[in-house]
Amino acid sequence: MMGRQIAQVFAQHGYEVEATDEDQQALKTGIDEIANGPYGIHASVSRGKLTPDQASKALANIKTSPKLDDACRNANLVIEAAFEDLQLKQNLFQKIESVAPATAIIASNTSTLSLDKISQKISVRDRTVGMHFFNPAQVTKLVEIIRGTTTSPEMVEKASQIVREIGKTPILAQDEPGFIANRLGLTLYMEASKLLEDRLASLQDIDTCMKLGYNHPMGPFELADFVGLDTRLRNIESLYKATSDSKWIPPKLLREMVQQGYLGDPTRKTTSKGGYYEYLQVKR
Repeated sequence: MMGRQIAQVFAQHGYEVEATDEDQQALKTGIDEIANGPYGIHASVSRGKLTPDQASKALANIKTSPKLDDACRNANLVIEAAFEDLQLKQNLFQKIESVAPATAIIASNTSTLSLDKISQKISVRDRTVGMHFFNPAQVTKLVEIIRGTTTSPEMVEKASQIVREIGKTPILAQDEPGFIANRLGLTLYMEASKLLEDRLASLQDIDTCMKLGYNHPMGPFELADFVGLDTRLRNIESLYKATSDSKWIPPKLLREMVQQGYLGDPTRKTTSKGGYYEYLQVKR
């Protein structure tokens, strides 16, 4: 999901993009969502954000490659956007290092995992950096730049400049579990979950509280449904694994929902039975 969003953002700003995935159907689905999704290129034309000519150029900027080798061979920047699994990301970084040019920036879109751990199996680590985009990347303005202990200052500045060139605002985060945004955002979500599970407040009232009281565009449960409950569960699990702090033990309700196929807002994830609102039979 994040890979296709990031690809679209770069393509719309004039970059040539090579997208790759070991699942070829995922590539086809990704290109279709880039073109026709709710935040896709055609939707941007309808909203007056892009002209038809700009839309055509953006779509032409995106190519797909079935092999990682081909996608990375001439890259200046490679962004890994696999889901939050440390071994998977480590393996990808090793493969990327072996095929990408020696001058290429190797970045991870990780939202919770340590950049140092992701890059620990590659030989040249000063060119690695975290570039954490937020969902939906086409709309959100923030990108966290994560600096590992071996990341060079030049690489941090290059990554920050690239982020500015695609119309985003970079912030610098140290390589700590959850970085800045997820440490704050998931703390709110965990407190909201405790209020809900202890029956101290209703689902709707918690979401309404944060929207009207703090001007959040979405309440914590609406946001969790939007992001995807399986994604949310993996993020919290990775924080707990990294810190061993009991405050990051995933909420029981969240785990139950994911196990039963409630993976989030069904309008965004067609394989999902629904999210919090459907599971608890509350009107959105």
